[in-house]
Amino acid sequence: MVTLLWKGILLGLGAAAPIGPVNVEIARRALRWGFAAGFLMGCGAVTVDVSYAAVLSLGAAPLVQRGRLLTVLGVLGAALLAWLGMRCLQSAWRQRYGRVEEAATGGRGHYLTGLAMTALNPMTLVFWFVAVPGVAGQLTVDPAAGLPVLCGGVFLGAFGWVCFFSALMSAAGRAARHAALVAADVAGGLMLLGFSAAAIWRVAAASL
Repeated sequence: MVTLLWKGILLGLGAAAPIGPVNVEIARRALRWGFAAGFLMGCGAVTVDVSYAAVLSLGAAPLVQRGRLLTVLGVLGAALLAWLGMRCLQSAWRQRYGRVEEAATGGRGHYLTGLAMTALNPMTLVFWFVAVPGVAGQLTVDPAAGLPVLCGGVFLGAFGWVCFFSALMSAAGRAARHAALVAADVAGGLMLLGFSAAAIWRVAAASL
């Protein structure tokens, strides 16, 4: 069980730590609105990672691996990333030229955004349903006994990263000036649009 717990922790870190659209948005929100905004956004992502680990352990991965379903999820994810990217750039434009601060999103909004971004993120889908089965194979021999331990490990790994990263970005945000926050919005928006374009390219390449 200890080995299974460590496997879950490593999987949680592997899903949460790489720089991708979710971490870009966690960083942007924590920089601008503080720890709670990034933390709640990350909690939405953690919820999805634990859920995907459970789906994989229960042997339901083939249902998600169907080409048509992955294509639909990829298109929806790309559209969501493009929308968020445009919002970032609009926010930067308003604050740079209109000096109008972007209204803070409520806690539920941060959490639901993290939930949707991670659930539809093509990188997350590939990690859990392509890379992990290819490298780790079946995660649990006895899902009834091992699933709680594995999911607990995934939670600890992903949640630990979210706490660390949100705190780090929040501290940076407290020291940043207005121009730096605008620059973060621009950088975040461009990165999200880039991730969106990459997702569309992968979907198109897979369909050819």
